[in-house]
Amino acid sequence: MSSWTRPVDVSHPRVWHTFEARDPNGNRLVRYRVQDLPDDRVDEAIEHMKTFFLRDEPMCSSVGLDKDPVALEEFSQMWQTIAKQRVAIVCFREGSDEIVGLNMLTVVSRSESSKQLKFESVGLQTVYDSYVGMLKQADLFEKYGVEHYLSAWGLSVAPKYRGRGIATELLRARIPICRALGFRLTVTLFSTPGSQIPAAKVGFYDEIVVTYKQLAEQGYDFPGVTYEFNKLMSMTVD
Repeated sequence: MSSWTRPVDVSHPRVWHTFEARDPNGNRLVRYRVQDLPDDRVDEAIEHMKTFFLRDEPMCSSVGLDKDPVALEEFSQMWQTIAKQRVAIVCFREGSDEIVGLNMLTVVSRSESSKQLKFESVGLQTVYDSYVGMLKQADLFEKYGVEHYLSAWGLSVAPKYRGRGIATELLRARIPICRALGFRLTVTLFSTPGSQIPAAKVGFYDEIVVTYKQLAEQGYDFPGVTYEFNKLMSMTVD
């Protein structure tokens, strides 16, 4: 996490990005917006992440986090802390307040990067430790000479809105966010081709690439994951 606080001159909630995509009920193009997650929608957003992200993300589902009451509570607490930074974003369809998708963005600071989180859930600890191991290998603060960067703890699109490029647009919104908040770097772990391809399309590059077999050899076993590569990817923003 981070002690970083959002500048007072950057209003909240702010719309960061708009785009057109197909309506969920047909092929008609409609307008969508990506904006800051409003404070009064945080609890609903966390329920969305618990329902869809933990079920669908292969590392989390592999170790059963969606069915682990301890992990569900610990993730809820972590997402509540993240939401207080006021950088998490949500996508809405024009004329509707239904959550289309979410990206639980968070700021990571050099001053606190050495702190290691400890969880009661063994599965959550495995996911976290494997991610931290890749971050240590990448040594991002030294490589890019930054004090903070924008990261994320989960991206999810509601099932009825999938196949419309929503994830790509949520990732694209990081560019204006980084510019407005003064971040030159954004970094995220992408665990499947379904997230790695949209990330590359937006401008992310591979930092660290490992196979799930290699992770298992390092003690981070994710049984049943059929994808080959896990990627830590970054994007610099001018």
